Amino acid sequence: MKRTIATITTMAMLSLGGAGASFAMQDELNMLTGALYNELRSMDLPTDNIGNLSLAQIVQIQAFINQEEGMGRIQQIKKILNDAK
Repeated sequence: MKRTIATITTMAMLSLGGAGASFAMQDELNMLTGALYNELRSMDLPTDNIGNLSLAQIVQIQAFINQEEGMGRIQQIKKILNDAK
């Protein structure tokens, strides 16, 4: 599911041009942010700064979420969220 969202975002950005692309990109970013919000809530992680995250930070967090269980990934996610303040 998570990879599907990333693939959809990439395809939307590549297939649209001009002003339509910026609206589509914003919609896709909102969809990614919403999915990330749900993931963070399910992991009992803070979501206060989620609106301050860049696309690159969202991608980094998703990469850590997709990793195998481990305390290191939680600490990395928390660090990225704190950096977004």
